[in-house]
Amino acid sequence: MAEVTEANASSLTELLAAGRRHLAVRDWSSAVETLAKACEQLAKEHGDLADQCAEPYLWYGKSLLGLSREESGVLGDGVPGANNEDDDEDQEENGENENGEAEENEENKEVKETKDNDEEIAEENGETEKNEPKSTTADAEPSKSKADDDDVEPGPSNSNDESVMENEDDVDNLQLAWEMLDLSRNILARRAAQGGDAARALLADVHLALGEVALESETYDKAVLDMQSCLEIQKELYRSDDRRIAETHYQIGLANSLASNFEDAITHFKNAANILESRIRTLENPTAASLDATVKKFTTADPFYSIESEIKELKELLPEIQEKIQDMMDYKAELNFLCA
Repeated sequence: MAEVTEANASSLTELLAAGRRHLAVRDWSSAVETLAKACEQLAKEHGDLADQCAEPYLWYGKSLLGLSREESGVLGDGVPGANNEDDDEDQEENGENENGEAEENEENKEVKETKDNDEEIAEENGETEKNEPKSTTADAEPSKSKADDDDVEPGPSNSNDESVMENEDDVDNLQLAWEMLDLSRNILARRAAQGGDAARALLADVHLALGEVALESETYDKAVLDMQSCLEIQKELYRSDDRRIAETHYQIGLANSLASNFEDAITHFKNAANILESRIRTLENPTAASLDATVKKFTTADPFYSIESEIKELKELLPEIQEKIQDMMDYKAELNFLCA
């Protein structure tokens, strides 16, 4: 393990701050380049599975996922606006960053059509790898020591740094995203087992990001499982009308829709809509809004925040979700008709 010098610490702090800024504005390429250096330095100084590596691995994994989506031409958000508060609050609870980061949960794909429509996926999504990412090596990647979970695939190898550097450009970003998020999950699972809501909140975030990677890889059942793990933790941590829970329901709905599990998709899309409607009712009640922890947090942290603007934003989201519900009902009815 390398000695931690004052100069190294200063450089690392600057790298992490710059990487998070790039991530917040969705400059994926710059975020990947900067956070790769930060993660490599952290792994050398503290060890691959040190507690200090959990959040940087998470940010790096999200940046790689964003870059992969950008390169494959995937556009659009999951529940627009819901991603703005997720990492902010988690990082404030963890005492590490007051500003937080913009969540980059994006709507990944349109609904898979029925067999008579040749089960085509909408062209706007581009092509993604169909297999779950396997382990590989990368120059920017710290090596992964023995995994905490026997079922987890091994992370990046620590061998042959020179050959790794030569082949760095050939490494698939989606695969690397899975590896970094899996490393983060192992660390955070250990921390969460020791207690503390901050680690559990971050663990939920990692599960959601892993689900998004699985969604991009078209392993929809795996995506649903990862996102369900996220949802279980969120329900224990947050109020029932928290937008993060709505976002997760929406993402699970997407995964089920792509797997042609239309009934489950309808259920989760409806849950997302119900949560947003409940949130609107809370905000429209002056007494309830004045006591709401999220309102207090954003009023303090964001000079541009207002209850009225949040209500307006939420009301604009509902028609989009209702449209998804109707789409699922139509697909389900058509499939039932064809099978009759």
